[in-house]
Amino acid sequence: MIAAMTLPKQKVAMETVELSVSYNGKPALKSVSLAFPANAVTALIGPSGCGKSTLLRCLNRMNDRIPGAEITGKVMLNGEDIYARRVNLTRLRREVGMVFQKPNPFPMSIFENVALGPRLHYGLRGRALQEVVEDALRKAALWDEVKDELHKSGLALSGGQQQRLCIARMLAVQPRILLMDEPCSALDPISTQKIEELIVELGKQYTVIVVTHNLQQAARISHYTGFLMYGELVEWGETRQVFENPTRPETEDYIRGRFG
Repeated sequence: MIAAMTLPKQKVAMETVELSVSYNGKPALKSVSLAFPANAVTALIGPSGCGKSTLLRCLNRMNDRIPGAEITGKVMLNGEDIYARRVNLTRLRREVGMVFQKPNPFPMSIFENVALGPRLHYGLRGRALQEVVEDALRKAALWDEVKDELHKSGLALSGGQQQRLCIARMLAVQPRILLMDEPCSALDPISTQKIEELIVELGKQYTVIVVTHNLQQAARISHYTGFLMYGELVEWGETRQVFENPTRPETEDYIRGRFG
């Protein structure tokens, strides 16, 4: 419907160009062109089945793992299409990290959950590894709650703590872009508030792209919002503009709760 771009002078961290996805021949995403601003939070909203999670998974090639998925178009990062054959997937997913809807800590200690990535990717050991783990847990607003029990299993934490542990695990490998697919949908209101506050803080240092069904959440945490429907990008812009003065009637109908 539209080819959305960022505001003038806003640095672009990642960009899709005519991106389309189908599953076993059924279209899920239709020619979406969208530039994600750097060091800001972008929310992707829309009714169930509109393509927002499909779009998110395209940004670090998670759809590669889905049988029957066919992808055309480009996703540009650092001037290169991430779907080019020469792209190293391990390096890509280190640079573009992802947190899923349901917390999925590894069945190991809190420390090992966070340490595993930097140990494997960068060969860190000893004090250097401990510093990276502490820094990641601090950035995930979890350090003060777990610093005296790092030996404890990550599975023993509460749901909200587990999600922050997964965020710390992602941050430990030093990504530039953070993808979050409904990161609060399985959490209680108090945990949700902590994750929202964390996303706002992370948006000052990272490019954060969040899929959410919660319109109030999108309004609270994001700088920019993209509205998708039937696999197409209907509207994109600054969050306040999208919510208070949408340019498309479909967007206003969705924001006002007339469908979805």
